[in-house]
Amino acid sequence: MCETHYFMMAFPEPKPKKPELPKKLLGTLQCKQGAVRAVRFNVDGNYCLTCGSDKSLKLWHPHKGTLLKTYSGHGYEVLDAAGSFDNSQLCSCGSDKTVVLWDVARGQVIRKFRAHAGKVNCVQFSEEAMILSGSIDSSIRCWDCRSRRPDSIQILDEAKDGISSLKVSDHEILTG
Repeated sequence: MCETHYFMMAFPEPKPKKPELPKKLLGTLQCKQGAVRAVRFNVDGNYCLTCGSDKSLKLWHPHKGTLLKTYSGHGYEVLDAAGSFDNSQLCSCGSDKTVVLWDVARGQVIRKFRAHAGKVNCVQFSEEAMILSGSIDSSIRCWDCRSRRPDSIQILDEAKDGISSLKVSDHEILTG
C-alpha cells in the first residue's frame, strides 16, 4: 500500500497596513455660516451637516460639494447636530437652550424641546427614536421623538461640570 504524506507549512499572516491619515485636501465646502461649530456625517457617510454661528444648519452632499438644504429655526448659534438612523430626521442644538427635531425632506421643524437651563452643546440620536442632549447646565436629557410629550423623559444630572460631548452606544452613554 502506497501512502502519500503532505505537510502544510505555516507561514505567519501578513501584517495589515496601519490606517493612514489623509494626505491631501479633497475639497472645501463654502458654508457661509460664520464660524462653523460642528461638522457631522450621516450614518452611511454620504451626506454631512454643518452647524453655524449664523443660527443655521446645512445639509450637504460633500463628495459633490453641493448644498442640499438650509434649516433655520434656532435663536442663536447652532452647536451640534445629528442624523437619525433612517436619515428621515435631524436633531440640532444650540446656544438658545433648545433641541430641535427636523424633518429632512420638508426642511421644517417637527418639535422644539426646551428644558435645559443653559446652552446645549451636543446631541445624539439613539436607536430607540430618542434624542439625548448634553448641556452646560451639567445635565443630559432624553427626549422621546414619537410622543407629543414636551418635557424630557429622563434627566441624568450626576455630572460635576458642563457636558461638552456625548456618545450613545447600545447600552451606554458616554459624556465629557
